[in-house]
Amino acid sequence: MTVIPYKPPPTVREFILDYAPGRLFYDWIVGPVGSGKTTGIFFKLVRMASLQAPDPDGIKRTRAVVVRNSFPQLRDTTLVSWNLWFKDGTAGHWRATEKNFDLKFGNVECEVLFRPLDTPADIARVLSLEVSFALLDEFVKIPRDIVEALSARVGRYPGNCTNWGVWGSSNPDNEDNWWYDYLHKNPAVLQMPKAHEFDYADPDAFAAWIALEGTDMSQVNGRFYQQPSGFSPHAENLLNLPPRDGSADYYHEIAKGKPEEWIRQFIDAEWGYSAEGKPVVPTFRSKDHVSSGLKYSPSQPLIVGLDPGLGGSAFVFTQEDLHGRMLVLGELCQEGYGSQRLIVERLNPFLRHHFPNARVVIAADPAAGNRSANDEQAIIQPFKDPRTGFHVDIETNNRLPLRLDAIESFTMKMTGAGPGLQIDAEKCPRLIRALKGGWRYVIDQKRAEPRAEPEKNPWSHVGDAFGYAARYFHRANERYSRYNQGPAGRRLVIPTQWGSSYHMR
Repeated sequence: MTVIPYKPPPTVREFILDYAPGRLFYDWIVGPVGSGKTTGIFFKLVRMASLQAPDPDGIKRTRAVVVRNSFPQLRDTTLVSWNLWFKDGTAGHWRATEKNFDLKFGNVECEVLFRPLDTPADIARVLSLEVSFALLDEFVKIPRDIVEALSARVGRYPGNCTNWGVWGSSNPDNEDNWWYDYLHKNPAVLQMPKAHEFDYADPDAFAAWIALEGTDMSQVNGRFYQQPSGFSPHAENLLNLPPRDGSADYYHEIAKGKPEEWIRQFIDAEWGYSAEGKPVVPTFRSKDHVSSGLKYSPSQPLIVGLDPGLGGSAFVFTQEDLHGRMLVLGELCQEGYGSQRLIVERLNPFLRHHFPNARVVIAADPAAGNRSANDEQAIIQPFKDPRTGFHVDIETNNRLPLRLDAIESFTMKMTGAGPGLQIDAEKCPRLIRALKGGWRYVIDQKRAEPRAEPEKNPWSHVGDAFGYAARYFHRANERYSRYNQGPAGRRLVIPTQWGSSYHMR
């Protein structure tokens, strides 16, 4: 067999070549559609199979399994990509009944098994295999326990296996997917620099970069590549996409008519956005609305959005600065707490530690003013106890559209100091994940449109609490605007130090 020449983009090239001191066990690549990821994992197989030590007869024998979450996806996408490069009768022999391809070139023979994970029986078959390599196509859809179990099946074949590993490609998913933390916050996974930020042609560059980063490679067993957006000047694989002139026309064309969340996930390759649901706050932009090092001002009241409930409750701690920006300074989420215990064990310690001597206003869900199912006392009543020192503000009409209007009055606002919403990146991770797509409308599969109410999930409580806080500020600003106009639309003029008394113009 002669392997078809393939000129991958820089990042995929290094993914294939496994550019690192010693080959790492895991290798992952995430990027836009059409960026060469799936082709990359196949050609990495070609390279890795060629590195196997030969048997006594001189043949390098290996076995690989290519896994996809469902059989239709395996058949319609993964196998189509494989057959484009490795044709039956040229690159080897396709055994349709078993869904196996016997790849042969030079002195290399690799049995490639294509397997879905539709049913428990499918999973059991995959996890009983003895293979050299495992390839995970669209790996973000594969559960952690399956990945970990599958990892224990590689390196089992042949008996003298000298080269093994697990690798895969994918589009990004929501940040609440376990893969996000595994790839971004795991010291065992090395996050590789973008190709345009790093001189891969220099053989000493990698060692120098590792030294600069202070990475202990003895603790690393995997790598992770994040490809640039398809709209980026550094977008990859453009020469292999129509019109094959190196332009981004392909991405601009497929973006037309697509929802914003689809574009962010499949072209910008941003984590946190999923085409499986519609974000409740589509105007949220993490690059504009997420900041770090926000400061609490003891001279300003602390507005605390509250979404209570035994099943799940959340506080969001906010202030409005002198520029009119809404600053989100902290969050507190929990399950299984009644109101009194919530104050004593969660809220008060948090306030003492993060916001000492704060003048606290609780902006709560109006439903919290109703009597609870267990007794005659309203859920909010313990917060109104004078001994707490809290001021409680409950609006009589706090429907979701009103809260969303309030939120968007800040997400759409620009001030002299920048965007009107600033959320502390370190102190509010759950809220940021909620706004990036965790707090969402589920798509009704029959009608192919979002349902009327957001999905109740781990992110909805902190999203609701944020909405109550935003509504408090929005109402205050509306009141200020009305009062500032004075009666009959006339403007209230505050006198200068030596001027006349208050008057209306």
